[in-house]
Amino acid sequence: MYYDEIVSTVKRIQNIESLMIPVQFNPDQVFDERKHLVDAVAKTYLRKATDDVQHLIPVEVVADGNCLYNSILLLMNNSMITTSELRVRTVIELVVNGAYYTRMYSQFIGLLDIAIKAICKNYTYSELYEIAALCNILRCNIRSIYPRIDFREDMEILNNSFRPTSPIIANCSITIFWSHALNEIDVRAQNNMTWSPNHFVPLMSPPAYDDSDNISHQSVSKIVTPEKRTSKNNAPIQIRIPEFQSSPSRRRRSEHSNNTGFVQSAATDAIRETQIGIHEQRQSAIEQQINTNQENLVNETAEHRRIRLEKQKQRDQSNRSNETNEKRKIRLENQNQRTKSNRLHEKREECQSRLEKQKQRDQSNRLNEKSEERQSRLKKVKERAQSGRMNETEEQRQIRLEKQRKRSQANRAKTTS
Repeated sequence: MYYDEIVSTVKRIQNIESLMIPVQFNPDQVFDERKHLVDAVAKTYLRKATDDVQHLIPVEVVADGNCLYNSILLLMNNSMITTSELRVRTVIELVVNGAYYTRMYSQFIGLLDIAIKAICKNYTYSELYEIAALCNILRCNIRSIYPRIDFREDMEILNNSFRPTSPIIANCSITIFWSHALNEIDVRAQNNMTWSPNHFVPLMSPPAYDDSDNISHQSVSKIVTPEKRTSKNNAPIQIRIPEFQSSPSRRRRSEHSNNTGFVQSAATDAIRETQIGIHEQRQSAIEQQINTNQENLVNETAEHRRIRLEKQKQRDQSNRSNETNEKRKIRLENQNQRTKSNRLHEKREECQSRLEKQKQRDQSNRLNEKSEERQSRLKKVKERAQSGRMNETEEQRQIRLEKQRKRSQANRAKTTS
């Protein structure tokens, strides 16, 4: 779907008043074990987050690409709202206030129009744009928590609190955690020893237990001799009712039960220790493999590097020739996310070098392209340019026109010479 079509659709939706009624958001903030489940994988990642959120509980939501919206629905507890409605409202918010979101976040996430095209596809993983937009939609402060794994330059942005734009005033605050559906070892094994999130879960406060519950529990557990009130000669007296010891057979059954429980507990502890030992061995082996690979890359010659890259290219081509359409879609989506992440971290010199290489590849491809391919390419370039101009500020427009004027002058100078 092209961006101008999205903008046109948004304008039509805005004219339907019944669809633009603000969302009422009064989130549940306390974990309830009768309704919620703890996300065990997210809990391990939470240990690598800041200290002030360690008491919070990561709650399990469906990991289907709509996990950010699933997290909101779990907190909202309103069956009338769907993930599709939240996704559509997010698109509307980003289109209507595109200039603001571009100015605030494009340098961290990338072009807004490309992000909006992705958001329009259901079951597509969310990013920072969606979190910022949901603040306005829900009239809510959203605290974003990102685990301290594989240091990123934008980690301070990801670990931040986002608020609605003025004049909207927040009615509440929630906490969203960047996680992964798999544990860290499996993620690194599948992703060339790197880690990046692919899942969101809400963080909720633990239930607050009343001290009176403990007092009542302690009072019940105390051994009290039962008493019965009666009267003798019209004077009330108390008769103590003796408690009898349990029979030997009952005592034996009780002792046997205690011994059995002790044996089961010891066996469980042994299994748990074995699992921890296996986990630590796997972690140590992966870290050792990472160090070995890094040393090999540092010491390899240009010829070895060329051979390695050629073999990698052949393996990739072989894998792609056998992959299904669904796997190809997932691979391209993951590749797109890695590309965005890498560009966030690159330095100015690296960015210039990448753009120069891209320019050379484009020039080489254009020399060999057919007339139909050229027409298709120019059409896409024109659409991207139109999309970018729709969201640009007056300052960005002036900069673009100035650059265009300089290019025209340079071209004329070449022509005259």
